[in-house]
Amino acid sequence: MCYHVSEQLKLELIQERFSRQAINRELFEQAFHLTGFSKPYLPVISTHDPKVIDMYRWKLIPHWVKEESDWKANTLNAKGEELFEKGSYKNYWKNRCLLICTGFFEPHHPEGQKKSQSYYIKSKTSEFITLGGIYSVWNNIPTFSIITVPASPLLAEIHNERERMPLILDGDSAEGWLMTDLKQEEMTELMVPYPHDEKLESYRVMDGVTNTRVNTNVEEILKLL
Repeated sequence: MCYHVSEQLKLELIQERFSRQAINRELFEQAFHLTGFSKPYLPVISTHDPKVIDMYRWKLIPHWVKEESDWKANTLNAKGEELFEKGSYKNYWKNRCLLICTGFFEPHHPEGQKKSQSYYIKSKTSEFITLGGIYSVWNNIPTFSIITVPASPLLAEIHNERERMPLILDGDSAEGWLMTDLKQEEMTELMVPYPHDEKLESYRVMDGVTNTRVNTNVEEILKLL
């Protein structure tokens, strides 16, 4: 799963680091914690126009849905193993995007305890981390899902209940993801556990990231507990 991310840095820095201008800038929300369940607009680079950074809304809605209220499926994430067959996603595998964020949160379930702990994962080598996704344009609104894959050793220790992780792409894999002529078998080769755990920093943060009754969009959410 990946339902929680941070966008703590300014859009100007995102533009500088990714050497692209942002469009629909008014939709960008700088935040310490954003949950997908609030359907925020987040900065992405997509195959639609890889030369710009655009704002896509989190939670993919298929183009054929008439009313948003009719769409009850949880499409914040798309399971990589089901991408080419599942009805919610199979029409959009060519619509690929990279979500730009400063990090993401995952739950950890200590043995013998009912309550989960919250961990934050970010890059050691960059201010940003890029996650692979797919998108659908619904009623002129670009909507996206983050792809999930089996967890790397580091993420399996953290997200120990389901052992899943978001698809982290960087370097050549990120560039490859945005190639418009990418074939299904080439996509499958990219949808693997992140092979560079040594490039990631993870630490426990304030618990309750998933608690909607608590305001977690605060600076303290990113501090080491």
